[in-house]
Amino acid sequence: ALYAFSQGGLFMMTAGSESGMNLIDVANTYKNIMGNVPEMIAIYYTSRMLRHLESLHEDGKVLHCDVKPDNWVLTSSQARNAVGGCDLMLVDFGRAIDLEKVTRQGDDPLRTLFKGSIAAEDMECGTMREGLPWGVDLDYFGLCASAFILLFGSHMEVVRDKSTGNWRLNKILRRYWQKDLWQSLFHSLLNFDLGSERNCLRDLRVAFDEYIDEDRSREIATHLNQLFTHLPKKR
Repeated sequence: ALYAFSQGGLFMMTAGSESGMNLIDVANTYKNIMGNVPEMIAIYYTSRMLRHLESLHEDGKVLHCDVKPDNWVLTSSQARNAVGGCDLMLVDFGRAIDLEKVTRQGDDPLRTLFKGSIAAEDMECGTMREGLPWGVDLDYFGLCASAFILLFGSHMEVVRDKSTGNWRLNKILRRYWQKDLWQSLFHSLLNFDLGSERNCLRDLRVAFDEYIDEDRSREIATHLNQLFTHLPKKR
C-alpha cells in the first residue's frame, strides 16, 4: 500500500521473511553444527531457486540482475511441492529490468541483451567478463553462485577451460554427490548464450524436482527440522 501526503509518503508491503535469514546464514549455521550443508538441502533449495527464477523470467518477463546467496531469504509457503512449508523468496529488486518495457514488439523479451557491467566483479557472468552483451545469463550466474555456497560453503569462482573454452567451477564436485545433476546445472547456466536451449531453466528444474521423490522429501524434512532448530529466529 502507498500512502501519499503533501510532505512525504509511506510505502508498506508484506515482509518476505519473518526471520530475514538467507542462504549464507544456512551455510554458516551448518558449518557450526556439522561442517557442511547436506546435499539433499542443497538440491532442495536449488530446485526452489530454479522454480522461482523460471517464474520470474517466463511469467514476469523480469530480469533481476542481482541474484546472489544473500538475496534468497528463507520464507514459508503453502505450495504443494514446498517440503514442510519451507521455501525461498528472491528479494532486492533495485536493479531489476522489466524486459517488456525495453523489448521491441514481436521480439522475445528473454532474448533481450544489454551492454556494460552492472555487477560486482566476482558476480559478472561470462559474457560480461568478456565485454560482450548479456541478458538472462546474469541471473543464471547468480543462481549458480547461490547453489555453490550451499555445496561448498564458500564464494564461487569460475575459470575458462583452455581446452573447451567453457566456463567451469574452480572446485571439483565430490564423487558421492549427484554429479549428473550438478554438472548439468553449472555447465548449462555458466555457459548459456543465444545459441543455448531457451528452456534450459525449466529442464533443470524438472530434473531437480524429479529427483526429490517421496522418500527424499522425508529426508529433506528431517534436515530442515534440524536446520531450523539451530538457525537464529531473527537476524
